[in-house]
Amino acid sequence: MKQTEPDFWVLEYVTITKDPRTDLVVAISGTDKAADTLQRTGGFLSAPGPRGDYHRLPHGLPVEQQRRKATAASHALLAAGHSVHLDPTLNMLVAPDGGREAAPALPDGSR
Repeated sequence: MKQTEPDFWVLEYVTITKDPRTDLVVAISGTDKAADTLQRTGGFLSAPGPRGDYHRLPHGLPVEQQRRKATAASHALLAAGHSVHLDPTLNMLVAPDGGREAAPALPDGSR
């Protein structure tokens, strides 16, 4: 019996991260369908860049709103079949400090 490779439904890889120079939340790569999902579910705006269009959240959003919109967009993209890398600092389902505050201190004061 001849084995074949499985078909995967990943449309394209999308990265959602925070640009350290501008503090803007940006989404890089993706298809037109991914762009539509970013705009509808996350409130991302299309912007021209030096290497092609990218998407970003509006200027001046509070950090919690940035995290909420980025997380919502990433889940919608995943549901639509896209492969997504969401910066852990933007993920609402992860503690902003990586859970370090929730870790109990040891008797000597270390974690």
